[in-house]
Amino acid sequence: MSTPRGQGNTLGIAIVISVVLVALVVLAATRVRLPKPADAPSPVATTSVAIARADNKSGNAALLAQVELYDPKPLFLPTPINNSDPALPTTLRREPGNAFKTISPQLTFVEYEMSIVLPEPIAVPKNLVEALHTGETANPFFTFGRINYPYTPLPKRLAFIEVVQAKSGRTVLATPLNAEPNNSLPSVDWLPIEMAVAIENSGIVGAPTVTSGSGFEEVDDYFRAFIGKQFRLGARLPPGFYMLRIGQ
Repeated sequence: MSTPRGQGNTLGIAIVISVVLVALVVLAATRVRLPKPADAPSPVATTSVAIARADNKSGNAALLAQVELYDPKPLFLPTPINNSDPALPTTLRREPGNAFKTISPQLTFVEYEMSIVLPEPIAVPKNLVEALHTGETANPFFTFGRINYPYTPLPKRLAFIEVVQAKSGRTVLATPLNAEPNNSLPSVDWLPIEMAVAIENSGIVGAPTVTSGSGFEEVDDYFRAFIGKQFRLGARLPPGFYMLRIGQ
């Protein structure tokens, strides 16, 4: 007996569709990852609480130190931490008020004579003139410039001379020039003078050469003659070249 042709085609199509559906299901199972189920919460760990004795008799030094450091007392209150040295014995600790126990108190001062003299509240005038000026304010600047303090006057001098060695630049002589009784120096405001001189064993070679004048020819000539004749510079210095500086 043979199967009809139309039924055979229908059965083949059904088999193909079934195979395709199975392939899709297998592919979906391999490609698509389903979410994992949530982990079950772990059981809460229980904390054990222990009670320990914290005093000098317990012998737990670390626990005792921790308790003392976390002491809620204010820092300004005396505690074993801030008012003495815990390493010292109790008899040697310097507690408040006990620092001078070894010194006997001295509550009286009879050995000192305290004599305080208070001025009169109102100054009584000594005479009629002071009574007339009662209530007047004294001038605080009255004595300014009216007190003659003793002083020693400076010695009178003609000028001041400074001699510098030309070779070394060293000052070899610095002294005031005393005024002579018959001083003929012109009374003018002259500028400092600089001169150059050459000295040999016999004295100054010629007259000093003025390198920077005073502004007055009479003053320059006066000091040129004064250095050689009255001051006798050639007899004071060894041979060599020197620079002279003369000022008032």
